[in-house]
Amino acid sequence: MTGTVREFPFGACRRGLAGALLAIGLLLQAPVVWAQAGSPVATQHQLQMLEMRVERVERLLDSGVLTDMLRSVDDLQAEVRQLRGQVEQLDNELRNLRTRQRDQFRNLDERVGLVEGDMVGGRAPLPEAFPDFDEPLPDADEQGAYEAAFDRLMGGDYEAAILQLERFMERYPDGVYSANALYWLAEAKYASRDYAGALLDFEAVRTRFPGSDKAADALLKIGYSHFELGNMDEARRALEQVLEDYSGTTLSRLAQDRLRRLDGR
Repeated sequence: MTGTVREFPFGACRRGLAGALLAIGLLLQAPVVWAQAGSPVATQHQLQMLEMRVERVERLLDSGVLTDMLRSVDDLQAEVRQLRGQVEQLDNELRNLRTRQRDQFRNLDERVGLVEGDMVGGRAPLPEAFPDFDEPLPDADEQGAYEAAFDRLMGGDYEAAILQLERFMERYPDGVYSANALYWLAEAKYASRDYAGALLDFEAVRTRFPGSDKAADALLKIGYSHFELGNMDEARRALEQVLEDYSGTTLSRLAQDRLRRLDGR
């Protein structure tokens, strides 16, 4: 956090003190000035008033008030310097925190890209046909079943994730987590390089759940799937629609990157 330290008007205080001393000097010299300027002779009352004012100033000087004021000014200046140092330290800590956050977000983005299949090029391809066995859903409620299937996907076990997510969609076709489950089913197929199956499920997300938070992501991955299948015209239309509908978002940045690859740049 960055704060603004209001500085004590030390200059004004010192100028006021200097002005007071100057005024004392002028007052003490007043009779001489009047005489030199040809002013009328001061009356007895005026002289008495002047003497009283001088006595007050002398008492003020003798009391040490002005010395205490100067000492207070010095103390305040030291305190301000200390506060400035603390503010600079907080600014430095804030900059370091922002740098760490950017690194964490960058790492998270890379991990998400890995799950989505953008970085699976170095992995051995999975079999195109899965073994013919039944992967039952865990004996849990809708949320538990969804989380179990999602954990399989995050663990990289795409085969089991696909089977569990398909069973989930059969059991909860219109459940609370159905839109997300269908989207991650498409992602699991995409990561397994079943681009045709992924394309059908991404399109189903937008058809069946147009108001879902995953509808926008599904549009981007429709473009990706067409790209992988070699349908360049369809890929371009989907990616350009992402740019139009979701301008200024991470989705639009990813769509622009894929369009550059499509154009060979």
